Amino acid sequence: MTDEKRDPIFDDVEKIVAEFIRNTQEELTARWNAWKPEVAEREYHEVVAALLARQVALAIQIARNPLIWNSDGAPVLLRAMADVFINLAWIFGDPAERARKFVLHGLGQLKLQLEHRKAALAKGPADPREEELIKLAEEWLQSQRLLHLTNVNLGSWAETTTRKMAEEAGCLDFYNHVYIPLSGAAHSMWQHVGRYNMRECRNPLHRPHRAPFIADEGIVPFFFHAAAKHLRETFALFDEKTGVKVDVPSAYDVLEKRFEEFDDKMDDEPESVPPRQENDE
Repeated sequence: MTDEKRDPIFDDVEKIVAEFIRNTQEELTARWNAWKPEVAEREYHEVVAALLARQVALAIQIARNPLIWNSDGAPVLLRAMADVFINLAWIFGDPAERARKFVLHGLGQLKLQLEHRKAALAKGPADPREEELIKLAEEWLQSQRLLHLTNVNLGSWAETTTRKMAEEAGCLDFYNHVYIPLSGAAHSMWQHVGRYNMRECRNPLHRPHRAPFIADEGIVPFFFHAAAKHLRETFALFDEKTGVKVDVPSAYDVLEKRFEEFDDKMDDEPESVPPRQENDE
């Protein structure tokens, strides 16, 4: 049984990821402490804070899971980050009204979900655990709005399309170049699965056709970098719209520096020379 040593490259990656996570949390905390809205703006304040925290959480999940830095895994979370950015940008256009729409739509969706769960529970044997989960969710909902006053809206929370939201928020380029390409991966559309999950059949006896394929891309740091970039864009949007200024290291800028240092280190590493094989002739 061979004793395989851990590649030192993973120690460097772990250090870079740990530093990035620490810096993102510090950036979020600094902005939260510096932002002091009026009491009457509580709903808007909470929605923006929640979306900002969500963006940090998504970036952290991508950062700490290198095995999803590939075309199958990372784009799904990156698409969620794109959603957060566009939602936040649009809400800033009319903070009080749009933040309220966001909250009421979410509460309505939860109410509908709970009604479906209760209906399913009524058809089967009693399940105390499921009943307790429903009770806790209803208590959370009613802590914000009485259950019988909560309306269910089956349409978009913004009552418009995402493209229109992006256009009104001045981020149509982001929609075209980030949101749309990532949507193909998130929804498993042909422009994604046809490129990444199919390949031409190698059997010469078959007519030309494509067969199922699962690529082994390994770890592609580009996806980690993309998550950091989207988080930087979200922080910049928040700073611009709220006027908040913070004096903490930018997680993105530090990451860029670490990537450069890592590349220099890899360039300085001597290439391994395979052991010489004896000639059998």
